Amino acid sequence: MKSSINTSLTWKTTFSFVTLATLLILLIGWLIKNHVLPVKTVIDYGAWATNFIRLWIWVAIVVGLLFPGIAFFVWLRHPEPRKILGFYLLVLLVQIITEQVLSSTLFPSLVVIIGTIYTVYRLWQLWQGQQVVNTNTQFNTFSQRVLKSLLQILLFFWSINLAVLLILCFPAIL
Repeated sequence: MKSSINTSLTWKTTFSFVTLATLLILLIGWLIKNHVLPVKTVIDYGAWATNFIRLWIWVAIVVGLLFPGIAFFVWLRHPEPRKILGFYLLVLLVQIITEQVLSSTLFPSLVVIIGTIYTVYRLWQLWQGQQVVNTNTQFNTFSQRVLKSLLQILLFFWSINLAVLLILCFPAIL
């Protein structure tokens, strides 16, 4: 089982996901632009939802980007945490760039679809990372506990993010 977990956090897997996700997003964008899918091209939030989303984005920057970014540099000389956090951060940065480019090129509501696709993948990545930490005997107890805690916090946060996307964001574009 360890070998299948280790092969899931690789350049090949990450590149394959990004490629397939981009093609799927472009297809969905094309279908929406051609009125095949009944999705609005603008996001229709009320005042409360707009304020919540603004706050949520700041929470996402701190919890989803800043904490793992700091942890990545703390464990830069340790291969397993570097791999787990490195691929996590890489995919997160690709998502941010994809959202910026495609939402301005095609239409704004595409960020909801992009966010959903990437959040599901991110949850899988974090779960895989937890499996690596659980099976790796090279960590000292403190480092293992800290990394497991960080991954659990991230799993919890991105699970809530997925709920926000499904409950608040999707109704605003459907």
